[in-house]
Amino acid sequence: MGEVEIVESGSLDGLTNGWEQYGARTRIMMLGARADRHALRNHGRTVAIEESAVSVFHRPRAEREDIDAIGLDHALASFQFVDVAMADLGRWMQPLIGQGWVRGEVQIVPSSDASFEGENWACFHHPAIPLPEKIPLSESPSSMSRKAFVTHPGPILDTVSDSSMEDLAASMISEISQTRDEEIPETEPAPVVKAVVQAEPEPIAEPIPMTEEDLPPVAAPQTESPLESEMRQVISLLVAGGQEMGDIMEHPQFIEVSERAAAAGVDVWGMFVRLSEES
Repeated sequence: MGEVEIVESGSLDGLTNGWEQYGARTRIMMLGARADRHALRNHGRTVAIEESAVSVFHRPRAEREDIDAIGLDHALASFQFVDVAMADLGRWMQPLIGQGWVRGEVQIVPSSDASFEGENWACFHHPAIPLPEKIPLSESPSSMSRKAFVTHPGPILDTVSDSSMEDLAASMISEISQTRDEEIPETEPAPVVKAVVQAEPEPIAEPIPMTEEDLPPVAAPQTESPLESEMRQVISLLVAGGQEMGDIMEHPQFIEVSERAAAAGVDVWGMFVRLSEES
């Protein structure tokens, strides 16, 4: 059964050392709301991943003044760094993207009292939290040793999934609504002027009788097969996870589903081109 294992002190570099031999991996930053930290800690229990994932949370201390200086309220934000298999990135982020999370790029730079080389990170952030261009930290996210959460593959735990996502969605809706209320000014409704126009009554046209043969044929709706739907979902998740359309055909997750679809007679290339045009 899938579970989230807690390691009292561990880093992304230390806990995932050697894991790349089992497949390509990637690292992302998740900038969420501080109130959602508990739900984000258990996020791994709401997704069905195929390889283990590791996440660590960072609570700013020494760099608080530097973070405040860039306009980011460290007291309201949650800083999480995740190491996940490339093939699982879409699965990991899909529930949050469905709740409005946005992908961006951020540069992690050393704060005034730190010394390490700056790093560029893909960052998914809460829609109510603006993403700055740079975030100053006291340590490199890859080497900082914190309480770590290791998610092992397994079935989705529905009881945790329901409560976690409901709490996450509720906080997002509340914060987004509050932000929109602050941004949209109140305006006076424009006066409505009613004009009375005396119009000539139009002649009633007599209906033209039509036989059943005269009616155009109704096209039957085309439904996708389960494999076509699965391929569409895989492409959507990979795009949401930051994959370019030109790279998707070489992605292991797409290759696996496209081989099954081709064996079942699906026009994989035609469908890929169609989805590329739609996106």
